[in-house]
Amino acid sequence: MHITVIKYIKSIKDCPKGVAALEMALVAPVLIMMLLASADVVSYLIAQQKISKAAYTISNLITQMDEGLTESKVSDMMLSIGEVSKPFDLAADGKATVTTIIGMGVDGAAPDSYEVSWQRCYGYATVSNKFGPKGTQVLTNDIPANMIVTTSQIIVVADVVYNFTPIIGFLNLGTKIEYQSFFRPRLGSINNIINDAVSTSTC
Repeated sequence: MHITVIKYIKSIKDCPKGVAALEMALVAPVLIMMLLASADVVSYLIAQQKISKAAYTISNLITQMDEGLTESKVSDMMLSIGEVSKPFDLAADGKATVTTIIGMGVDGAAPDSYEVSWQRCYGYATVSNKFGPKGTQVLTNDIPANMIVTTSQIIVVADVVYNFTPIIGFLNLGTKIEYQSFFRPRLGSINNIINDAVSTSTC
């Protein structure tokens, strides 16, 4: 009887049957975790790319306008952000803020200070903007060194924030994605927006 049990144990040890199933049972949890993690990472990277492109697009469009910039044109350009950021819903889960900053002081000289000339927004998320509303003074440190303007000149800043929600939530990638884009006007001064009876996309 004892010899029979020993032989049976040895036969089980040497039998290759079920090895593949056992290996799969050991490896499957790791593979599943990697799959879940990759889904979140890919979604996060795509969101980063979309929000970055949205910031670049709106600032680029605004600075191609001339002195005839109207509220309707600004509104149309703001809507383009929603298209650029798809499939992510920037209108519901984020906010894009376009701010123009003007140099204040004596014309032709270095500005004494900077302040917000006008500001428009797109999206319903509650997000604080670092520059503040029209008339707010702006610190020189908040403007890139290569974008410093002279008196009466302006720069356009697009600040786009998106509240990211991971597909699975397996990895802690953070929930806030933010990009800024700085441009100078190319065709003329856009210090003001002409009111053409279209509702203003205020902040």
